[in-house]
Amino acid sequence: MKILSVYPWTHISSSALMVDGKLVAASAEERFSKQKWSTKFPIKSAEWCLKQNKLTWDDIDHIVIPWNPAHNIHTSNSRWDSEIVWRGQLLSHVPSNLMKAKGGNVASRINLSYSNTNIIYANHHDCHAASAAFISPFKNCDYLIIDGHGETEACSYGYFDGKKLHKKGYVLYPHSVGLLYGSFTNFLGFAPDKDEWKTMALASFSAKSNNYDSKISKIYKLTKDGFELDLTFFDYYLFDKKPAFYNKKFISIFGKPRKKNEKMEKRHFEIAGSLQRAFEKIVIHLLKITKQHGKSKNIVIAGGAAMNCVFNGKLNNLKFYKNNFVPPWPDDLGVSVGATLLIDNEKTKSKNIRKYKNIDCYLGPSFSNKDILNTFKKYKLKYKLSQNVCKETAKLIKNGKLVGWFQGKMEFTHRALGNRSILADPRSSKVKDLINSAVKYRESFRPFAPAVLSDYAHEIFQIRNKEKIDYMQKAVVVKKKWRKIIPGVTHSDSTARVQTVESKNNKKFYDLIKEFYKLTNVPVLVNTSFNLNGQPIVMDPEDAIKTFYTCGLDYLILENYIVSKENV
Repeated sequence: MKILSVYPWTHISSSALMVDGKLVAASAEERFSKQKWSTKFPIKSAEWCLKQNKLTWDDIDHIVIPWNPAHNIHTSNSRWDSEIVWRGQLLSHVPSNLMKAKGGNVASRINLSYSNTNIIYANHHDCHAASAAFISPFKNCDYLIIDGHGETEACSYGYFDGKKLHKKGYVLYPHSVGLLYGSFTNFLGFAPDKDEWKTMALASFSAKSNNYDSKISKIYKLTKDGFELDLTFFDYYLFDKKPAFYNKKFISIFGKPRKKNEKMEKRHFEIAGSLQRAFEKIVIHLLKITKQHGKSKNIVIAGGAAMNCVFNGKLNNLKFYKNNFVPPWPDDLGVSVGATLLIDNEKTKSKNIRKYKNIDCYLGPSFSNKDILNTFKKYKLKYKLSQNVCKETAKLIKNGKLVGWFQGKMEFTHRALGNRSILADPRSSKVKDLINSAVKYRESFRPFAPAVLSDYAHEIFQIRNKEKIDYMQKAVVVKKKWRKIIPGVTHSDSTARVQTVESKNNKKFYDLIKEFYKLTNVPVLVNTSFNLNGQPIVMDPEDAIKTFYTCGLDYLILENYIVSKENV
C-alpha cells in the first residue's frame, strides 16, 4: 500500500511517502522552492518523493491531508458559499451547503475518490499524535498535543494503547498556549508562528521572577479541564481584521511593543522570561490532566509548542511520568509523516505497531559522487578527494576552521543533525560570535547546539545515563566542570540543546566527532544548520556551494570531497 501525504498552506508545507508500512521519503517544500517557511502547495517535494521511489501519482493508493476541513465547511458563513464564481467551486460549495442543511455533528473524516485515487482529510491533532506515539520507543503511552490550533482544538490529550489512539479531552481554540507564546513573540518584534525560539532564547537571560510574572498571570487561568485565556488582551483570533496578535489592552499592561531590529531592553528579556515560566506552568497543568485520563507511565508530546526545548529538557523532572519522548518533527512539519502513519495503521489494521519504531529523520534527498563532481565542473571549482575525510575535517575544526558539512540524506527536521551542518570547535568562547558574524548573521543572544558522542553525554550534561536526545529536542544543563571546556555551546543559563550521536544512526558524523575527540579529548562539536539567516537549510550541492561562497566558512566538505577558500 502506497500512502502520500501533502500538507499545504499553513505554517510550513511538506510531503511524506509511505510504502508498505515503511516511511521512505519526506521533505519540506522550502528546501525545493528555496523560500524559507514556504506554505505553497508542496508539489515539488511530493514529486521528488514519487520520483525517488520510481512511482507516479497513479500508483498512490491514498493521498492524505492532515487537516479535516469538514469543521471549516460546516461552520462557514453563507456569504462564502451562497454563489459560485466558477463551476469548480461545486467541489466545495455542494458539501458545504449539504452539511449545513443536514446539521448534526461534524464528520470526523472526509474521503474523496476520483479515478483510482482516494483522498483522505484526517484530523490535524490525530496526525500530530501519530507522528509521536507511533514512532516512540514505548509499547504504550499517553499523549499531549499543544499547538496554535488545529481545526477546532488548540490542545488535545489521550492515550495510545499500542494499536490505536484514544482521545480523552481537548481545549478549544482560541484558548491556545501556542498563540499565547506567539502573541508575546509578535510583541517582542519577531514573527509569530516562526520566531518563537527567539523568544525562548531571550527568556534564558531572565531566569528569576520579576514584576511581569504577576502581570502575565492575570491573562490566563488554569481550569479543571485545561486553561483559559482572557481574550480581551488578544486579537490573534480575529485573523485579517487586526494587524497584530495583541491589542491596546495588552500594550497597557506590557508597554510599548518592540519594533523589528530595535535594540533589546532589559524589560524585553524579563517579559520573555516571565512568559516561559507561565508557559511551563500551563503545560505542566495540562500534563497532569493528561495523566488523570491516561493509562501509561510514558508520555509523548507534539504540536508546535512542543518545539520548546527548554521545557522539554525539564520533562525528566516530572514525578508523574517515568519516561518521555518528543519526535524530531513535533510542529506542523511533522503532520505529513503523522498522516501516513495514521492511515497505514488504520488501513492495514496492523497489530505490529513496532514496525514504525525504526523510522529515523534522514528522509530527504541525497546526492552521488557523480552529482557532486558535475556541480564542481559546472562552477569550475578546485577540490580535493580525501582518503580519510573525518580525520582531515576533525583536524581543520581543531585548528579553528568553520566547516560546512554536507553528507547523505537531508534531515526531515528544522534542525541540522549531522548531514546538512555547519561545524566548529566548542572549546572557543568566541565561536558563537564568529559564526553569527561570519555565517548566520542572526541575533547574538541565540545559542548554538552541541553534538556529542552518546557514550559520553551523561558525563558532560545533566541527563540520565544512556539517555538519547537524538534530535536536539531538549535543552539540558551543562555540568559545571564542562562549562569552561565547551563555552561555545553553553548558553547564558548554563544549558545546551543537545544532540546525542550514535554510530548506528549516523556513522559518518559519529566518526567525525570521534576523530575530534582523539585530537582534543572533547567528544563534542558545535553543530548548527547549514544556511544563512532567512534561507532554508541547504538541500543540494549547488545550494551548499552558493552558501559557502557567500559567507565566512573556511571549508566545504561534500561527501569525501573538500573545497577550500584558502586555495582560491
